[in-house]
Amino acid sequence: MDRRDLLKLIATATGTSFICSPAMAVWQEQPALTSVKDSGLDDNTVALITELCETVLPRTDTPGAKDAGLPAFFIGMIRECYTPEQQALMEAGFKDVDARSQEEYGKPFIGLSQKQKTALASKLDSEALAFNRGEDSPWDGKEDGLPHYFTLYKQLMIFGFFTSKTGGTQVLRHVDIPGDYKDIPYKKGDKAWMTVWPV
Repeated sequence: MDRRDLLKLIATATGTSFICSPAMAVWQEQPALTSVKDSGLDDNTVALITELCETVLPRTDTPGAKDAGLPAFFIGMIRECYTPEQQALMEAGFKDVDARSQEEYGKPFIGLSQKQKTALASKLDSEALAFNRGEDSPWDGKEDGLPHYFTLYKQLMIFGFFTSKTGGTQVLRHVDIPGDYKDIPYKKGDKAWMTVWPV
């Protein structure tokens, strides 16, 4: 799967076009992103982002978001690649996630059980798809032209995870130096290819 196909897949999965399209090339050396320490986000928000990333992409029989270093990438990308309006929307979303968690479970998101975290994230994902289609939604964000905040989160998580070395080599199949194109039939359960041409 090449990067263009990956971005199309992310857009399809989240129901809206990919906001951060000029993002980085897969595994190309890049300047360091803004660090978590310099991001201006408080400890509670950093912890919420970390748990949200791991909830969307949990460790199973393959690595999860934390294993891939996704939370730090997520935070750095917010500060480096999103407009002030998009950043404000995402930050409002972090507050909304905790407010919804308190309303439904009486605890902040980071204090929920894994089952509760998954249930809330699934609810937000469904809400985001409805909001992006113009349907009524509990989220009343009115930012012109911007999708639901959870859509931005999910796009960035999927992109960050599957373009990381961990996601690309341990979850997808990867060959460092691809050979000639070969038509390899797909068998149910096969991992997708990270590289364009499997050998």
